[in-house]
Amino acid sequence: GCQRCQVVANEIYDLGAGGIRVGETARRQEPFEKNFGQIITDNHLHQLGRVFAPAVGVIIFQSGQNHIAHNHIHDLYYTAISVGWNWGYEETPCRENIIESNHLHDVGQGTLSDMGGIYTLGIQKGTVLRNNLIHDVNSYSYGGWGLYTDEGSTSILMENNVVYRCKSAGFHQHYGRDNVLRNNIFAFGKEHQLMRTREEEHISFTFTNNIVYFDSGDLLGSNWKNEHYQMDYNLYFDARPDTSADTMKFAGASLADWRQRGHDGQSIIADPLFVDPKNCDFRLKPGSPALRLGFKPVDLSEVGVRKNFRLQVHDTD
Repeated sequence: GCQRCQVVANEIYDLGAGGIRVGETARRQEPFEKNFGQIITDNHLHQLGRVFAPAVGVIIFQSGQNHIAHNHIHDLYYTAISVGWNWGYEETPCRENIIESNHLHDVGQGTLSDMGGIYTLGIQKGTVLRNNLIHDVNSYSYGGWGLYTDEGSTSILMENNVVYRCKSAGFHQHYGRDNVLRNNIFAFGKEHQLMRTREEEHISFTFTNNIVYFDSGDLLGSNWKNEHYQMDYNLYFDARPDTSADTMKFAGASLADWRQRGHDGQSIIADPLFVDPKNCDFRLKPGSPALRLGFKPVDLSEVGVRKNFRLQVHDTD
């Protein structure tokens, strides 16, 4: 029944389990029992999961209209932020959550498997993941992903995120429907850059105006056999010196064959002209070909805990 609470400007560290929990797995029906409208901003969470390793930095259960922003979450063995909690396509009160401008890194640390920088589950109409900086997600075995839309994730917008150095892929969708990824940067995935697992008869996601930059592994991993996804106006670049546009493969296909299947008709293979990709400066130089595709530069200057932040009481009426 907690509604319109604030968890703001705290340092939370050296914990046996997770940092902040919102809601519960059971779905409440009575209005006074429902959980919604929490504000969780400008917190520093680190050294988590020291006893219960599969703990999450911030986890949201069956709760909507929450604002999770400007948090710095790192040094934990499992997911940084999780939002759900229904497995599959059942309706849920978990909707209209805004998760933005968080700095999430050093997640997993090779201890556990099946995790993400941000993890989602179930139908989440109106939920937005934007302007997050996610990097260094490393699993023990499988499943070190940056953005991870798991079972039934639906109607989620992911935009203006920068994701790099994730073991399995920068983005993975297990299965879901009508998700949108636009204007993101995915870089330096170790094994793959993008992954899609379960194939279904509806549109899994739309992937447009993104930059994918890598120097190891494959561009696409897992299952891309059916055509129920939409991809266009993207820029792809394999920075290995022995590769070229002619040798890049899209799930085993050349770009020409991939386009014959209806994907990436206006996308290009080209160097995006990052300022200093080796040192993870993904700002674009003037003349970047990504700009001609409609990509808009991502401003990360306010990511994480704000330096000049002053605690204010939010109007919750």
